Amino acid sequence: MTICADGDSIAPTIIYKGQSLSTNWHQDNALKVFNAHLPKGWTDGEIGWQWIEDFNKKTCLKANATGHNHLLLIDGHNLHYTKDFLDYVRQNNIHILCYPAHTIHIYQGLNVVIFSPPKQYWTIKRDLFQNSTHQKITKANFISIYEKAHQKALTPENDHLAFKQTGVWPLNPDVVTGEMMASSLETSSHGQLPLPLPSPVR
Repeated sequence: MTICADGDSIAPTIIYKGQSLSTNWHQDNALKVFNAHLPKGWTDGEIGWQWIEDFNKKTCLKANATGHNHLLLIDGHNLHYTKDFLDYVRQNNIHILCYPAHTIHIYQGLNVVIFSPPKQYWTIKRDLFQNSTHQKITKANFISIYEKAHQKALTPENDHLAFKQTGVWPLNPDVVTGEMMASSLETSSHGQLPLPLPSPVR
C-alpha cells in the first residue's frame, strides 16, 4: 500500500504465488491493483522495480502539476536499493528516505494507523462473502472482495491521520518521545531447566 500526505492513496500491489499470472485472477480489478507473480509469492528486486515504475505512473502528473518532486518514504527492504530501482528514482526526480532501522512501528503511518482497519474490514467482507455464497476465497475472486475492505479503510481521513500521528506531516518531532525510542527492557529470567527428576519410587 502507498498513501500520500494529501489524503490520496495508491492501490496496493498483490503478489500471487505461481509460475504465471492467470487472466481470471485480475480481470475484476476496479481497484486497479498492480498484480505480479513469483514462484514463492515473495517480492524481489524485479517486482520492486516494477512497483516503483507503477508508483511513478500514478503520481507523476500530480507532482509535475505542482512543480514539486516526489518524496517517497520507504522501509529498509533490500528490494528498494537495487541498481535498477535507484537508477529509476534518480531519472524520475523521486527522492527516497529510509526509515531508521527498527522504527517503522513508530514512524511508518501504514503500521501505526493504516494496516489495522483493512484487516478488520477484510474479516467482515470475507465472512459475508463466504456465508452468502458458500464459496471459498480464491485467487480469482480475491481482488473483488478485498476491494470493498480497502475502500472502507483507506479514506482521506485515515491517510491524513497516518502522517499526523507519526509526526511526518505536518512535521512535528514532538510526536516521537524519548520513551518511544528507548531500548527495550530485558524481562527474561534465569531458567531452571531441565527440571530435576524425582527418584524412582521403590
